[in-house]
Amino acid sequence: MAHPLRSQPGGILSLDALLEEHCEAIEYDLITLGLRLHQLGTEVLGWRELKAIVRWLPTESALFRAMNPESHRWQLDQFLLADITDSLRWLVWAKTDDARNGRNRPELVPRPGVQSGRERIGTATGIGEMNKFLDWDE
Repeated sequence: MAHPLRSQPGGILSLDALLEEHCEAIEYDLITLGLRLHQLGTEVLGWRELKAIVRWLPTESALFRAMNPESHRWQLDQFLLADITDSLRWLVWAKTDDARNGRNRPELVPRPGVQSGRERIGTATGIGEMNKFLDWDE
């Protein structure tokens, strides 16, 4: 019977490259699981087990944080809180004279991967334009 890793090219080689780049993070994650990197290649910790561990580490793991230094803190709950904050700021602003005059829009909470706080606020499309886009009869 063939070894399961041999059917997928680069299994051990990609793990080896990952170990070279993020050795301390992987070592820390293994320690939290009660394992040690020096056990790799023994019956305690084989390459297949290391692959499964690395592949399914949670987003709070040291490896994930090392591989995603900017965005590792931004999980779903942080994005939702930022959206709630932005919505509340917009609702408060919408009832002001500035809103009536279209000025001083509130800045959005900065998010990883978004260059400017203004990028997410677009312009409204008129009903006629939308009907034309959808090819609906007016």
